Amino acid sequence: MHLTYLSVIFFLFLLINFTTQDTSVISFQPSSISIVTGENKSFLYDGKLDNVHGYINSVPNITFTNETIDDRSQFITVTGRRQGHLVLTAQSSQINISSLVDFLLIDIARSHVLNIFIQIVGWIYFLAWSVSFYPQIILNFRRRSVIGLNFDFLSLNILGHTSYAVFNIVLYTSSKVQQQYFAQHPHGVLPVLLNDVIFSGHAVFACSVTIIQSLIYERGNQRVSYVARALGAVGVVFLLISTIISLSNHLPTLTLLYFFSYVKLAITILKYCPQAWMNYKRKSTEGWSIGNILLDFTGGVFSLLQMFLLSSNYNDWTSIFGSPTKLGLGLLTILFDILFITQHYILYRPNLQYSKRINMSNNEFNDKTSIISMKA
Repeated sequence: MHLTYLSVIFFLFLLINFTTQDTSVISFQPSSISIVTGENKSFLYDGKLDNVHGYINSVPNITFTNETIDDRSQFITVTGRRQGHLVLTAQSSQINISSLVDFLLIDIARSHVLNIFIQIVGWIYFLAWSVSFYPQIILNFRRRSVIGLNFDFLSLNILGHTSYAVFNIVLYTSSKVQQQYFAQHPHGVLPVLLNDVIFSGHAVFACSVTIIQSLIYERGNQRVSYVARALGAVGVVFLLISTIISLSNHLPTLTLLYFFSYVKLAITILKYCPQAWMNYKRKSTEGWSIGNILLDFTGGVFSLLQMFLLSSNYNDWTSIFGSPTKLGLGLLTILFDILFITQHYILYRPNLQYSKRINMSNNEFNDKTSIISMKA
């Protein structure tokens, strides 16, 4: 069941990525630059510059006759004037230039130092969230058992992280999708960074390892509930239909990626509930690693911090909502982690439970028991 979700979402990712690539007619070298206010930087350009809207000093329009080799390119120096994000495009009456790929991205920041700090914060939450998978994996290995780890959580988690990986990888690598994003968020900051891409890819790997453990270690009578299976199937079918509509050019690729991110957000809302309910029913958190939760909490805090620092550095507060999944993930992660910390350290303190091992009996928690369908 888990591997089926992974295979379908990976197939959809290949379809999206291979159909969102355009061929560039002209080139910018480099294709994007990052400067701070008052700084000068040069780039090689062929075309006509659009209105710079006061973000950089005015630059001249250039006409290329292509009569000589020297008349095919020219260096231009830009000077940042105020914080923001600028997209420069080319125009020509004689050749077909696509604004989707033939453009230059210019980021104008307040401070280089703050930019470096933002990168550090990003890698901190990347490491915290990435390492957070391993306390559970190590705990399962030491116990040779996954009893206490809810299988509904596992099945929803792999679907959610795979959907999030598709969103991050395509938005980060596809110039066409980026152009669609900046058309909706003029002078905005791309909300996906390299650490987001690496994290989501690693998360899929770590979830796969945990699923393999659930197949080979002692698991008692635990299995994925029918409700979780139905929810996962609905998510996969929704993404599959949306992808087909997008490939038929009736749905923008950016909107499709948002659908993937919304699936991830919805799963984040749901996936922790079965584990929290299971802890409540067992009056124990044994089998559920608190190290996972503490690192998860750290990652959520630093993820939100990075988003606010980015917005401050580029004076672009609307970009916080450019990635609703990232914002929602940070907030929801913190809330659920507080709940699990409360369960572990206050409600079901480990020192009170280690005198006797509490496992689920066959009739206490089975494949038909789910938080989604629980009754008070």
